[in-house]
Amino acid sequence: MSNNATAWPKTDAFAYVGGTATYVDDIRPEGLLYMAVARSTSAHARLLQVDTTAASQSSGVVRVLEGREAAAYLGPLPYSMGDPELIGGRRVTLNALPVDEVRYVGEPIAVVVADSRRAAQIAANKVEATYEELPALLDARIFCKRESQPLHDDLKSHVIAENHFSGGDAEAALASAEHTLELTFSMQRSTTAPIEPRGYVASWDEDSGQLTVHASHQQPFQLRAHLSQMLGLPEESVRVIVPSVGGTFGLKMTGWAEEPLVALMSMLCNHPIKWIESRAECFLGGGREQFHSVRVGFDSNGKVAALSDDIVIPVGAESTSPGWRQGFVSAASFPTAYDVPNIAIKSTVVTTNEPPWHSCRGYGKEAPVLVMERIMDLVGQRLSLDPREVRKVNLLTPDAFPHRMPSGYLIDSGDFHAVLDKALLLADYEDQRAEVERSNHSEGLDGLGISFEVTPEGGGHASGRIAEGVTATIALAEAATAEMDAQGRVRILSGVTNPGGGNETSLATLAAEELGLERHLVTVVQGDTDLCPPGTGNASSRATAIGGSAVVLATRALVEELISAATDMFAVTRDQVTIKSGLIRVPDSEAMTFGEFCGRLLADEPDRVLSATRTYRPGNLRSPQEKTPYRYSYPYFSSGAYVARVSVDPSTGMVKVRSLTAVHDCGRVINEVLVEGQLQGAMAMGIGLALQECSLFDESGTLATRSFKEYLAPRANDIPPFKIGHHETLSPNTLFGAKGAGETGVGGALAAVANAVADALKGRGVTQTPVFPLTPPEVLSLLHPAGGVK
Repeated sequence: MSNNATAWPKTDAFAYVGGTATYVDDIRPEGLLYMAVARSTSAHARLLQVDTTAASQSSGVVRVLEGREAAAYLGPLPYSMGDPELIGGRRVTLNALPVDEVRYVGEPIAVVVADSRRAAQIAANKVEATYEELPALLDARIFCKRESQPLHDDLKSHVIAENHFSGGDAEAALASAEHTLELTFSMQRSTTAPIEPRGYVASWDEDSGQLTVHASHQQPFQLRAHLSQMLGLPEESVRVIVPSVGGTFGLKMTGWAEEPLVALMSMLCNHPIKWIESRAECFLGGGREQFHSVRVGFDSNGKVAALSDDIVIPVGAESTSPGWRQGFVSAASFPTAYDVPNIAIKSTVVTTNEPPWHSCRGYGKEAPVLVMERIMDLVGQRLSLDPREVRKVNLLTPDAFPHRMPSGYLIDSGDFHAVLDKALLLADYEDQRAEVERSNHSEGLDGLGISFEVTPEGGGHASGRIAEGVTATIALAEAATAEMDAQGRVRILSGVTNPGGGNETSLATLAAEELGLERHLVTVVQGDTDLCPPGTGNASSRATAIGGSAVVLATRALVEELISAATDMFAVTRDQVTIKSGLIRVPDSEAMTFGEFCGRLLADEPDRVLSATRTYRPGNLRSPQEKTPYRYSYPYFSSGAYVARVSVDPSTGMVKVRSLTAVHDCGRVINEVLVEGQLQGAMAMGIGLALQECSLFDESGTLATRSFKEYLAPRANDIPPFKIGHHETLSPNTLFGAKGAGETGVGGALAAVANAVADALKGRGVTQTPVFPLTPPEVLSLLHPAGGVK
């Protein structure tokens, strides 16, 4: 890739910062009505009646719909990302609106359409439900005791998946280990908090039988398929358009009840209908909560020989969305970047009567990074070894790749030792360690923490068995179309979408380099199911590494079409045609611009475009003949090393992150500015998960963190200066060696900050930090376990 490409600004940067970008809430077709959602006030109950009388009579109301009527129009919610049975899950049939039972506070029970957003919400508040209360499970920690206290049948019914991954003989290795540790870790529930919540505008045209949905969404083709299935419409009668998006982080994947409901209400009212999620509604969803019971065996050099982890993962109410699948990924990602010969991982995924999990950035991979990095530090602490030395003893070496993990995940490539060394050097680790020691001798509470992260990315997921032991897969390939019109203008149509991070800039760069053009001469179109070839949208860091590869192949095919046309036009051989710097050259003729050439070529067909469509599938995604091929679906693994410096105020428990350094390996870097932007955002999210972010519910199961006043995402003054470096280890499984840059950083920053806080507290006799986030009350409880602040 050319060096100057990294200096170009983001394609649509000025639209975003100048306020001219069009978001879904900016779309206001004529005759627009507004939808609001009435929600359950019970965590678990039989739904005896939903009375919509008062709501129907409220000012401005056009239509009210409750579950029994909705079930006459809508099919069940389809599963996103394939059959749950393929990853040990169970299947459940769920409707967009419940008919007989509610399962969490906030579950939709009715929808109201009115002539204004305010009128719709007032009417939704007038919907009255009659409940017969049922027992509600709001605390999953009881499952952590299931070995000593067998579960009764009611609790057993909450278990929706169990996954066991093993290698070697963990129990024997633990029994013979020179040293052992027994540890517990818990991560609290958190959410994603994009600037823009979810939103949809559905427009039904009764005359043409066409449904158009504008959606702030990650997966337009999947949304089209789900709407088609639930509404009984042909897919070609549904068009999904994704305008500018203000962040996604997993929240805006397919599977929400409001998606078919807003479309159905447009059809019933024969008007465009808009629904925009409130912040409180946005914060209902979440993920990441886990409980780990860990045993580790190691020798006096710090080499870990055995690991056992019994994990309980409460995923909220049962759901057809992809969120609960993060529990599988968490267990499957052990032991992250380390060579542990004997391992036993057991995960139990359970439902509760809190809102369902949705996909969260990191997608379950941040928890195993936190656990493994705390283990490495605690092994070093037991043996009085520097944390970096423990990691160097245990990290996989370059000659280990490709490396198959106990789950079957295959780490394609990497140079973990080089990445760690580069991060330590960039962070001035030796000097910072000395400064921390001096500060702590002066009664300070400073800490320095390091971590290493490896992140499986680029996944396509199993969708269903087609024969014994053979599974069909979904979205393993991405597609792109390259077009050139009679004026020589270039347009790229891609099946991947842009969540606001700028992947369209990388796609334009890749196409421009193949054509020898400046990037601003290439237009990228995404997120329109009528225009673009099918693709996964935005998920698992596929946009550049896989979607970009499809763009390169399509553009190369377009170049071949230009060369073929030139050979015919000028009666020359193929090797006599050159395309460089946006010019077509043949012997004995003046060089022609693309516009001049296409104007001549298409003179008789000015509306015709030259076009080439290609798909790209990563090298190791070849549908292996396995009963659970989902395990083998991540084609590349990004990695990173992190160094965090913190100060702890012992009187308040407040933690201040002073600095955070990262060296990132995402394979080939296409646009350094965009990669660093992705990493900075992920690191900020990791800081929040380490110290602040936590979704809280009261004893009735009602969300307590309904706004940014209660849900404490990091503010600008909570984020330290970042130092970021790059290390490129090319993936053998992608066209130009790129890996993912969208998820690495969450777990790495989380673990580095956690280790830094533990390092600061150990001088006060704190040996373990078992609960995350490390909020001020949690830090004070560690410093003063008797309960008093001295």
